[in-house]
Amino acid sequence: MDIEQHRSRGRRGLGLVASLLLAAPFAVAAPGDGAQKASPKAQKPIVLEGELPRAEVAAIVERGPQPFIASLRVAPHLEGRRFVGFRIEGFAPDSPLINSRAIQPGDVVLAVNREPLERPEQFMRAWELVARKDTLEVDLLRAGQRLRYRWTLVP
Repeated sequence: MDIEQHRSRGRRGLGLVASLLLAAPFAVAAPGDGAQKASPKAQKPIVLEGELPRAEVAAIVERGPQPFIASLRVAPHLEGRRFVGFRIEGFAPDSPLINSRAIQPGDVVLAVNREPLERPEQFMRAWELVARKDTLEVDLLRAGQRLRYRWTLVP
């Protein structure tokens, strides 16, 4: 698969991320091992926990990802020639993530609810899981450190 295919899929796949990474408070649950020499994707993540209102998440899922996809600029992120995830390059001025503390330009989104986002069917599986789960998890790389944001969906 070439970069243009990944870029196109990235814009579709990250709609879920864009629509669900709202500014929410987080607490560090477990530190990662900074001494690891493995690929950042293989590192044990630092887990950051918070809460999101279930009604807000449900409304976003119901609307679908398209309005949010347009508010993101993403590019495929490679380690050597291997696809790792989608790098967030920026947000449109009206993006719901413009003031997010959870995701920032430069972050590389690896997975949503532990589903990688390389192919459209993986994205759809992740999207469907969001509607059925009591938690939302987003794995990403930030400055070489693996993070896992874990939101509990609350009434």
